[in-house]
Amino acid sequence: MSSDSSTLGLRLVDDLAEIQAPTIGAYCGAAASYVRGASTLEPGASKAAQLKLSDALARVTLAELRARGLALTGAIAGERTVGGGLRSVKADLSETSEIDGLRLAVEIKPTHLAVGRAIWNRFGDIRTFAVNLHLKFPYAVVGGVLTLPTEERARSGDDRIWKSTTHLIERAVARLARAGGRKTEGDAAHLLEGVAVVVFDRVSGALDLSVPPPGCGLRWEEFIAVMAESYEARFGE
Repeated sequence: MSSDSSTLGLRLVDDLAEIQAPTIGAYCGAAASYVRGASTLEPGASKAAQLKLSDALARVTLAELRARGLALTGAIAGERTVGGGLRSVKADLSETSEIDGLRLAVEIKPTHLAVGRAIWNRFGDIRTFAVNLHLKFPYAVVGGVLTLPTEERARSGDDRIWKSTTHLIERAVARLARAGGRKTEGDAAHLLEGVAVVVFDRVSGALDLSVPPPGCGLRWEEFIAVMAESYEARFGE
């Protein structure tokens, strides 16, 4: 990221990379600052900001899974190449063991810009991620995380007019809920053990508590709970 990123409203993204134990709230605040400042960034700086955000969210996910009592001693928060049944992929959070091979894999798919065009591509990405890894590692606990702002620019690069993305997210929730719920290693490979949809307010950076609705399985806390339960059921002592 460029050295003048603080003047572009992206100080929180830089700060987030330095926090030893980031929270989901800190992530949302930094992601919102990226959305607000993205139109001022060169492509290289924009990519650097996205990588910092994804890395931080991987660390948040690992910390919250450990808080549920999982040791995850071999887990790595950060991109690591994993060989799947179809091709090699990069997992944002993963754990392997000598006995089981791949135990845990999470793909983080930020959808911060051009949400209307990108959200369905991200849906396909996480399903492909799941089937690829489950074909080779049927016992692996696989998760997908999508993060989205409540608003996007009406026109690319134009910060004057913003439009709501909530209706797009609500339409996607039903399909995303059906992508999760893989209970056992015998269930369909294209399903994920858990899917999270993290929605944040573009202005305040606060986590939106209304979307997705409680009980649909896609809220952050529900995702962490089901991932921990699946892992414990398969690999717990």
